[in-house]
Amino acid sequence: MQLSPHHDGATRRFPSARRRVTAAVAVCVAGLVLSGPAAAVPERAAAAPAAGLPYQDASLPVADRVNDLLSRMTLDDKLGQMTQIEKDALVPRSDLAAYRIGSVLSGGDSTVSPNNAQTWADTYDSLQQTALATPLGIPVIYGIDAVHGHNAVRGATLYPHNIGLGATRDPALVQRVGRAVAEEISGTGIDWDFAPCLCVARDVRWGRTYESYGESPELPSAMTTFVTGLQGDTLGAGPASVLATAKHYLGDGGTTAGVDQGDTQLSEPSYGRSICRRSRRRCAAGSAR
Repeated sequence: MQLSPHHDGATRRFPSARRRVTAAVAVCVAGLVLSGPAAAVPERAAAAPAAGLPYQDASLPVADRVNDLLSRMTLDDKLGQMTQIEKDALVPRSDLAAYRIGSVLSGGDSTVSPNNAQTWADTYDSLQQTALATPLGIPVIYGIDAVHGHNAVRGATLYPHNIGLGATRDPALVQRVGRAVAEEISGTGIDWDFAPCLCVARDVRWGRTYESYGESPELPSAMTTFVTGLQGDTLGAGPASVLATAKHYLGDGGTTAGVDQGDTQLSEPSYGRSICRRSRRRCAAGSAR
């Protein structure tokens, strides 16, 4: 895959965008969790980007930044920040600013034309420019499925599906794969990867067993190294640090009769042994879920 000039933080149109996104996500998520019905909701400020406000000061405590940002947000701002929209459904593009949308994603069939790293980076920059021009200047966070390579981008490097990587029994190799994927994602400007998939496949009739590293809980738990590969030792510390998301949900690989998105029937002890173990590992690794 030929990376665009945006891959180098020094040549990006928004050289600090990734650091700003990481900081903004921490502040906004914390703010929306901590806010309550008594929070003040002032009138919307004039349509000019904010500059030098307390919530933008990374040297201040997160709680102080959260309180400052919340005091400036209307209910519409908060609703918009909790909304994620498919890129191709964002018509007109100006809706991103009008509704204060907080997150954009590209689903499995969502692409750009021409499909290359440069166009993806230009698309990201255009969306980010729109978001940063809103009164509060909160960056948008962009997510994509890149489970075993940045497969939405023509020319990207693809790696074996998780079932193949699990067969290697090599967590260090999986971490290296995660790092390589992060570098290609970062080359297109995108901040967030919907990976790794840490399901524990228990029934071969499930049509997505290839998404699982293996049927033994210990194996997906060991492969949480993919998170470190994507994010680095500290999220946001480098130009190719991409937010990870351990997915999909508890029990997704053990549904009865292998029905996709079906009903997982387990006793509580079995649940604890087979499911919760990998959840603890992914949280310890610092993924988004």
